[in-house]
Amino acid sequence: MGELPKTNNQSGFTLVELMAVVAIAAVLFGLTSINLGKAQQSASLSSVTQTLLADIKNQQILAMSGDSGSTSTQQLQGVYIQSTNYTLFSGSVFNSSDTYNYLVNIDPVRLSTTFPSSVVVFNKGDGSIANFNSRQNTITLSESGTTKVISLNQFGAASVQ
Repeated sequence: MGELPKTNNQSGFTLVELMAVVAIAAVLFGLTSINLGKAQQSASLSSVTQTLLADIKNQQILAMSGDSGSTSTQQLQGVYIQSTNYTLFSGSVFNSSDTYNYLVNIDPVRLSTTFPSSVVVFNKGDGSIANFNSRQNTITLSESGTTKVISLNQFGAASVQ
């Protein structure tokens, strides 16, 4: 009986093959993380825009329906806009000490506005904007170089650009 020849079968991957797989994985990870980061920023700006629009519309509806806020009589309703937040309030002017105010933080999105005193106030009954000026009717939202502009007309209808 003859002896079988010894075979030197080694299985596994070569160093070059492993390096190629790691390089491909690194490139895919890099491209994915860059694209996902932009989507997150866009989603954040879009969600803050939609939330702000909903809150503006809600304040207008409260003014039209006769909400009394912290008093027993029907009140105007408004939105006070600051750079990293906005406040929903009742009355003709913003009063920072009113406990009925509702503060909404929107960091990292930044806000700026052309409304006088950074305040949008809705009239009782019809919900129109008090002291409306067509040259002072925008709210700008920005995040990482991307901006959206909300324009309101005298009746409180909004458009987004």
